[in-house]
Amino acid sequence: MMPDPIVDEVRAIRDAIAKEHDYDIDAIFEAFRRLEEISGRVTVPAVARESFDVHDAALPDEGAAQGSTADEAARHR
Repeated sequence: MMPDPIVDEVRAIRDAIAKEHDYDIDAIFEAFRRLEEISGRVTVPAVARESFDVHDAALPDEGAAQGSTADEAARHR
């Protein structure tokens, strides 16, 4: 694979930031949080997604599994 100078630069910057914070993810996160606060830019907070539990999901009924009446009629044409 050919080297990509942009990817190499991004990785070097990422490593420099991580090294600056002793590779501590919490310290890196806090540093970015502080930069975000002092930037003066308006940010939109992320909204947590609702979790989806597959065990609570409704199972399709037998009719849906076999196809609807319209699907059956279309097959017999």
